[in-house]
Amino acid sequence: MVATDSGSNTQSRGCFQCTKRRIVCDKGEPTCFKCQKKGIECSGSGRFRFPPGLAIRGKLKGCTIPIPDVDPKSVYKTASETPRSIRWKDDQNRVNKKQKPRSSGKERVDRHRLAAERHSARGDRDDAQSMSACIQDVVLTSGQQVYRHIPFEDLQPTSVTDMSVGQWIAPVDYRTRESFDYFAKYVAPVMVVLDISNGYRDIILPMAFEDSLLQQAVAVVAAQHLGSRHPSCRAATESSRSAIISRLRRASQLGLPDLVFNSSTWATLIVLLVGETVTGSSEYSHLLRTLLTLAQNMKSVGNTELKDFLTKQTDMFAFLGQPLLNEDLGAERLRNPVDPSVWMASRVNADSHHHRTLSLVKQVFSKGAQIYLQRATTNQSSWHDLEELRKLLCQMSPTEPGAHGFVWSCFIAAADSVDPNHRAFFSDYLKGVYSRTMFDNIPKALDALPAIWDLQGSAKWTENLPRLSPILIM
Repeated sequence: MVATDSGSNTQSRGCFQCTKRRIVCDKGEPTCFKCQKKGIECSGSGRFRFPPGLAIRGKLKGCTIPIPDVDPKSVYKTASETPRSIRWKDDQNRVNKKQKPRSSGKERVDRHRLAAERHSARGDRDDAQSMSACIQDVVLTSGQQVYRHIPFEDLQPTSVTDMSVGQWIAPVDYRTRESFDYFAKYVAPVMVVLDISNGYRDIILPMAFEDSLLQQAVAVVAAQHLGSRHPSCRAATESSRSAIISRLRRASQLGLPDLVFNSSTWATLIVLLVGETVTGSSEYSHLLRTLLTLAQNMKSVGNTELKDFLTKQTDMFAFLGQPLLNEDLGAERLRNPVDPSVWMASRVNADSHHHRTLSLVKQVFSKGAQIYLQRATTNQSSWHDLEELRKLLCQMSPTEPGAHGFVWSCFIAAADSVDPNHRAFFSDYLKGVYSRTMFDNIPKALDALPAIWDLQGSAKWTENLPRLSPILIM
């Protein structure tokens, strides 16, 4: 390589790529943020222009330059699998520059997608950089070990013949990796009943390595979880969340179904809904309706495992979210409850302790659904069901792994309780779960309980729940 900047007194002007594009380089190391967002290789602040043994200009662009005393095999490995042909001056097969070939339908979709991404990137770049920096600062200052190394062999196929996604996984910067590590350790385990098969960690994160939209959504949710203890992160996080939603809206307005009805959008909406449970946002209803509409109109997803995971998570959000949105929709949904055991991958080998937990979760969900339906249909007290639910919950500590699966039923029971002992028990249980998960939807649900209790005797709380507690409780 040949460095263009030399001498200790010469002020670095940033990388060569930013200089060539006539923009101000942020001088990030090892790659600057603007080259990373553009998806191009960055030479770094040292301004190295030429990779070793490879021409990047002229008619020999992309061709290997002979290097003396070098093993030919190492040169062949760096060369492209499909060599580029050299076009000579008198070649008769040259393409007339004035004749522009017509693009196919797929190329037009790709062009619109790239245009939408470039448009959103210009407006979102500063917010995303600020949010990533915030995650880095909090992780470094908190003194917590949040790094969970994802083995490289788990992120790509083991042989060339088995490759279905691509031949390599694009590298990501260290800030994104920190976001992924934090999401895998503190957010993903709370979104499954048992953390022995976690699609958020095993499916969503590897997918986010190659999908920029999903990658940004994961970083947003990780920052949202940090934001409850570090308010300085909230402004940048909320701005980045809004940018993702704006990007999805712009894609839907282009009139190209392939830009909207795809696995990337599906997975991104699910991750954003995870963020609504983390923050206890009152805007989850819009995302939930959008998710259900998209899932109903999805034609096909090539990856069977991915489709199975996204479908089950969509069913989970519908089962838990719709009763909180509308009494009629909730009653219809709960008459045919979903068995929580289906939210686990079929290949998981659960031991006796796990089977006990799953059995307990199934009974708790069943009792919660009965309590809701009893209030919605007859407006009658369910004291005996509440007492049975209390006895079930006493079998597991609120801080024990798996107890976070009781949050929805516990809130339904607390809202329906008239007995002060029941109210205190279910409220304290929710507080115990919060001490472990740190999802802000729980304290916001607790804050809504006094207003719900004030309605008892005059109106059904199930009718007024969307107004009194417009948050996703799960």
